[in-house]
Amino acid sequence: MELANISPAHGQLSTLVALIADATKTVETHFARSSKPHVPSLDDIEPHPLDIMSDSMELRLAIQTIEGACAQLIATVARPSHTIFNRCKRSTQTFNKVTEPACINIVVSHKIADLLSEQPARGMHVSEISKRTGLHQNKIERIMRYLATKHIFRESSDGVFVNNRLSVQLMSSINLGLVSTIHYNTEELLGAITCFNDVLTDKEWGHSDAPHHTAFNRDTGYPKSLFDYYSGEDTPLGAKLGQRFGISMQGWGIASEASTVIYEFPWRDLPKGTTVVDVGSGIGSVTLQLAKQYPALDLTLQDLPERMYQANNEVWPRECPEALAEGRVHFEAIDFFTQSPVPGADIYYYKNIIHDWEDQRCITIFKNLRKAMAPHSRVLIHEYVLQDVARISDDKYVFEKAPEPLLPNYGVGRVRPYALDIAMMIMTNSSERRLHDLVKLAAKANLKFVKLWDLAETSIVEFGV
Repeated sequence: MELANISPAHGQLSTLVALIADATKTVETHFARSSKPHVPSLDDIEPHPLDIMSDSMELRLAIQTIEGACAQLIATVARPSHTIFNRCKRSTQTFNKVTEPACINIVVSHKIADLLSEQPARGMHVSEISKRTGLHQNKIERIMRYLATKHIFRESSDGVFVNNRLSVQLMSSINLGLVSTIHYNTEELLGAITCFNDVLTDKEWGHSDAPHHTAFNRDTGYPKSLFDYYSGEDTPLGAKLGQRFGISMQGWGIASEASTVIYEFPWRDLPKGTTVVDVGSGIGSVTLQLAKQYPALDLTLQDLPERMYQANNEVWPRECPEALAEGRVHFEAIDFFTQSPVPGADIYYYKNIIHDWEDQRCITIFKNLRKAMAPHSRVLIHEYVLQDVARISDDKYVFEKAPEPLLPNYGVGRVRPYALDIAMMIMTNSSERRLHDLVKLAAKANLKFVKLWDLAETSIVEFGV
């Protein structure tokens, strides 16, 4: 059998190690410039300024290089059967490495990281954890030891566990958004995953792009789309989970550094009173940051009535009351399939909206948007934009390529968009898209591509009229 386009492995190991070493120096340099001039150890539970957000593209690329190169190095040197077994290990009810998220869900549900914060130095014995949570001592000890082996928590002595740099992120008092994301991933998504293969091989559903022909529908028996479920019109549980999903988007935004849009797009150069409409805003996780960072902007959130009520009456009074008091933020309900957003705005911002829907519904969203736009209006589609995995010629590659021998899309360093693409297939029958897919969809509504803003993980695709 003839194999083509296979690069020789000789020399790749040294090159990968060199990439890791160079990128590590870049990381150390950026940390040294911060107000806490050191890279924290895993045992350090105090927050570091760079934990929240880095406004440096160089640092983000260095971290992605380390992630991608380490994963490629492991895949190169380990026995292939060992690697595939670890990635696809499954039992009767699970597949694809579900033990870790399942165990994380246990400790989050029982607020074990919060318990350990009561004794940050000496930690807590599993007997006390068992007594406080009601969980079986031997079982929770095994769960904690497994997570400690994955560097989540630290076992300081036999059966005694303390928080570390990773486990403190599981405290509900510190990162409720991330905790809500964990619940979503380990409950709604994980349940649907068990039906994924059944739906793909179904003669009708497997070839359908309808939002109610998904693994989520097969798992729950719910006959409508995920977002109908979250609206709570015919299921109180769906309404409760919909509220949690709204909070989880804050956690997702933190993890994916979606707030790079705050720094990489030139908001500060816009004149005072520039109108920004966040369509499909949810509770407004990015808009909250805009309101705090750029008070000269006039902001409007638009989403379904239940999300607008939650944003106006619960989230914004707690997170940014000054914007409400000063009249800098407005809330208007919308169904973007049947209605157009507020007319004549300067900027229309859509974050993680287009990826929720199949092509025809996206075209409907774009057409309703186009009706509202003025000649000066700009559209910012903030999503994951899938990069090519093949190393094609530079003139055809729209993103900055990772250095060889890494995959041009940084491999594991940027794997989250591809994982989310599969999750969208499972939950909503939709997808993440490549740039030319988005441009083609928008063109059907007479929107013209202006620019791609590469934010290192997410991207902004700008359109005009």
